[in-house]
Amino acid sequence: MRPSNYDLQAQAAGRSFAAQDLDAIAARFALRRDETYLYLELLHEPLRLSRTDGAAERQHDGVWMPAPFGAAMTAYDLLSNPNGFPVLAGQWCSHDSFNAVQAGTLQGQLKASVTPPAAQHFSGRIDRLRQAVARLGGTPTDGPGDFSAVLPVLPFFPVLLRFWEQDDEFPAQLQFLWDRNSMRYLTYETSFYTHGAILDRLLEADM
Repeated sequence: MRPSNYDLQAQAAGRSFAAQDLDAIAARFALRRDETYLYLELLHEPLRLSRTDGAAERQHDGVWMPAPFGAAMTAYDLLSNPNGFPVLAGQWCSHDSFNAVQAGTLQGQLKASVTPPAAQHFSGRIDRLRQAVARLGGTPTDGPGDFSAVLPVLPFFPVLLRFWEQDDEFPAQLQFLWDRNSMRYLTYETSFYTHGAILDRLLEADM
């Protein structure tokens, strides 16, 4: 089967990652490592990155398998960022408030993705959303909405989830807020992949 453009992009990113000083990266982020892999946890699931070609694998139900595109790209980007270990501001903001590429279709796609189908999936099932968030290592927190929780993308890089149940006027809403300093450590483009990876894992955790 011919690789997709996403496969080719992830493979290229993996090779670029593997060409770096991986021991220095492991030390910077306190990652476990051996002669074959670097190990980390992404969305509360073990992930390993090959020293040879950077290939990303997830450990799901005790079995190592290729990591999804969004998870792999998030790991490469966060670990390779030029600003080192994230120093977070502790202030949440919406994605479209970042002083980066904000206009055009990308912004529209992200806004659309916080509404159905993912939000609609959990409409009327808020207890199941709580359980899915817990499986991702999320911590419930106070805030606007019917449910809020902090999710660890990586243990040192969180996002804030907020969920509003549907009512007579509006459909269910699922929103993610980011630390104000997030784009120092994750490119704007990759943040869309991260967003998709979170949604995929939430739905998977509810299966």
